[in-house]
Amino acid sequence: MANVRFQYRSKKDRAYIEVRFSYKINDKWISKGTRTNIDVSKTFWKDYKAGKNFRDTDKANRKTEIDKHFNDLKKFLLQKFDTIDTVSKDWLKNTVYEYYHPKKEKVIPDDLLAYWDYYLELRKAEIPPKSRSYQKWIEIKRKVARFQKAKHKRYKIKDVNDNFKAKWADWCENEKYAPSTTTKNLSYIKMLCTHAGTKGIETSRDLAKLSAKIKEKKKPKVYLSFNELEQIKALNDLPGYLDNARDWLLISCYTGQRISDFMRFSPSMIRKSKGKQFLDLTQQKTGKDVTVPLIPETLEVLNKRDGNFPRKISDQRYNDYIKEVCKRAGITNKMYGKKTFVIEGKGKRDIPATYEKWELIGSHVGRRSFATNYYGKLPTSYLKNITGHSTEAMLLKYIGKTSNDTAFEAYDLMVG
Repeated sequence: MANVRFQYRSKKDRAYIEVRFSYKINDKWISKGTRTNIDVSKTFWKDYKAGKNFRDTDKANRKTEIDKHFNDLKKFLLQKFDTIDTVSKDWLKNTVYEYYHPKKEKVIPDDLLAYWDYYLELRKAEIPPKSRSYQKWIEIKRKVARFQKAKHKRYKIKDVNDNFKAKWADWCENEKYAPSTTTKNLSYIKMLCTHAGTKGIETSRDLAKLSAKIKEKKKPKVYLSFNELEQIKALNDLPGYLDNARDWLLISCYTGQRISDFMRFSPSMIRKSKGKQFLDLTQQKTGKDVTVPLIPETLEVLNKRDGNFPRKISDQRYNDYIKEVCKRAGITNKMYGKKTFVIEGKGKRDIPATYEKWELIGSHVGRRSFATNYYGKLPTSYLKNITGHSTEAMLLKYIGKTSNDTAFEAYDLMVG
């Protein structure tokens, strides 16, 4: 049992009214008090308590205001009292403070960019602000902001539908983004909207079936064939820096490792066993331990340097130098692919078109050349153990083999 009363407990001519909260425990009444935000004069309070019918408009309005205030505060205190076991002065003081300073419920935004901020704040433990994942989310958010500005529209979560996808694809194409980038970015937008749906935000009926994929012209996987490797080996009179890069290129094509791994190769990694030589390493990207057979073509490069590997160079210089090596080797046949260009006002963009093959060569070519050239020559299980691919499916995707390709190869093996 509890009741609430309001009292003027000051000797001053004007003061704040105190609320007295009384409750009964074991037939004993206990009372606690604290100040409210209502301040009145002592004479007004006497008239108010006496139930005087005020003729003065200001006083009459003040009485109505105080009546409502007291009724609301009393109701609030009694409701809070029903949820606790004991009352203390601190409880009363904090509860009255809560009445005057109610906690505002955080409104979940339905605006696409506003929800972006809400989502990142919600997931900051999983996506910390300095992480690469966070930076990717911010990068795509900026693209969406530019897209909205171009379309003169602020999109809501519910606006992400088939029509949004079509406009997004057109804008990204005009901005010279690769279809794969457009697809990846759209998948982030769809993920965000799907999450908003779980929070009760209205989404488009198209969203569940909305495919993020943007059709892209299939481009061939760039690799160097055994014949092209012979052309590269046959180059004479290369300046020292290109000769060094050429040898790294050959090593990468015969070992199948990423640049982050083969640039760390050292003679200490080489192990001899039963007359054969192997290179043992832990891949930097995956943490997998792999063993690479050192075949005669690789050993030929090492023997050229008295058993040492070529001089280490930066990734960027390596990419530039091996393009020049391939150009000098006459690897100039035309093929479809993507090159990175810096476009004024837009930054770096991958532009798909037909180029001479040497222009498409990069540090990835060694790993892909190894996997492609030795596919069918080595059992796939051996091949993926050297490249470090987790599954055969990943390896086949990497070298561009489809189920149709493998069906033909299986037929030839079965029929002989």
